[in-house]
Amino acid sequence: MKSSIYNGSALVMPHAAERPANVRQLSESQFRSLGLREVAYTRPALMEDDEIGCAIYAADGSLLAVVEDLETAWGAIVQNDMIPASLQ
Repeated sequence: MKSSIYNGSALVMPHAAERPANVRQLSESQFRSLGLREVAYTRPALMEDDEIGCAIYAADGSLLAVVEDLETAWGAIVQNDMIPASLQ
């Protein structure tokens, strides 16, 4: 199963031999894997020098990196062909 983001919505695209997936019937681990390689989000983080930095997380919450500021974080996300997500 492949996932993609289109106009801010997650799309689940099955392989050719699979039937379309019903997003409402996905397991928790399947749901968490949606956008895993495509979407990243940021949160404030305490760096080693006790300064506030910016942590970059994958869609499943896995920590990818900690950088100095939001601008650097978003640049790193885009540079790695991911979509930066804004959390409200």
